[in-house]
Amino acid sequence: MKRLLYLLLALLLIGCSSQEAHLIYLPESTPEPTPLFSPTPPPEPEPIALAPIEGDGFLTDVNGIPILNARTHYLDYYLVIDNLRIYEENGETLIDATITNDYPGKLTGGLCITFYQDGIKYGYAEFYTAEGGLKLIPGENRVYADVLTEVDVQPLDWVIDVSTSFGPET
Repeated sequence: MKRLLYLLLALLLIGCSSQEAHLIYLPESTPEPTPLFSPTPPPEPEPIALAPIEGDGFLTDVNGIPILNARTHYLDYYLVIDNLRIYEENGETLIDATITNDYPGKLTGGLCITFYQDGIKYGYAEFYTAEGGLKLIPGENRVYADVLTEVDVQPLDWVIDVSTSFGPET
């Protein structure tokens, strides 16, 4: 009997427990949106027909720079003239300067300085190194010039130009 009482009590406790139910709301299904306009496809690039180019290609130096003007290329890209000094000594007009060669090898060629005033040429000179000619090793090079003139050219305007095209020494 005791067992029956315990069983009845256990059923009562289990039967009297409360259970809660929670309602979960699902979102309403939305219809697929329809676009108001149809997008245009991206434009396709038009093929460009080029006729083959005939003739020689660009010549380049060892650094890959195109040689557009063979006469002044090395002066424009690799040579820097500094410390130009014009002076008179023993009745002669002389020039000293430093030319820095940034090319990886020796360059040979010719540079000329010309003195002008009001469009009239009053003197000129060719630059040379101590060993003769204009051979420029990589780095700084001392250069000299003897000005051919009959007037004092120190206050005049001057222009440095290439007299012989520069190129790598072979």
